[in-house]
Amino acid sequence: MRSRLRYDFGFGLFLPVLVLALSACGSSSSSSGMPGIPGMSPGGQSTSGSGSPPAGAARTVTLTLSDFKITSSQTAFVSGTTYHFVVTNSSKSTTSHEVMAMKPLNGDHTDMGGMDKMALFSIDQSKLAPGQTRTIDYTFTSAAAATQLEFACHVGSHYQLGMRLPITVATK
Repeated sequence: MRSRLRYDFGFGLFLPVLVLALSACGSSSSSSGMPGIPGMSPGGQSTSGSGSPPAGAARTVTLTLSDFKITSSQTAFVSGTTYHFVVTNSSKSTTSHEVMAMKPLNGDHTDMGGMDKMALFSIDQSKLAPGQTRTIDYTFTSAAAATQLEFACHVGSHYQLGMRLPITVATK
């Protein structure tokens, strides 16, 4: 009787711990769109936490826009691979930024509409106020490997003040 009582008591403590542990291992999904929560994009889609992404999943690249500087966790890309760009405006001022992946301008005086057409992808300044994070998925084509590219911000004189970062794309 005493042995049975110990078994029931021990199992009664073990079962809730097991349930909690298994629920912690499950995946989460949220539609709150709360930037700043690790592993969550503004759209609520879970991003890869560490290691290699599953086959067919996008590789996460972190872009940080600060006062007149762009930094990236990666600057070399491969055509045919989908990348999940997590872009954060960490500006200490009240300045909004944008990000464009495109050819360097080399003194070209193009209006914003023309630059939007030239960009492989972009996130507009209206979506990147200080402290905001946005995401975009993009797959570079093999044609992108044949040209020079950069991440750039063309708000005001940011580009002329050095807010650009060269990137490379290799063919698969």
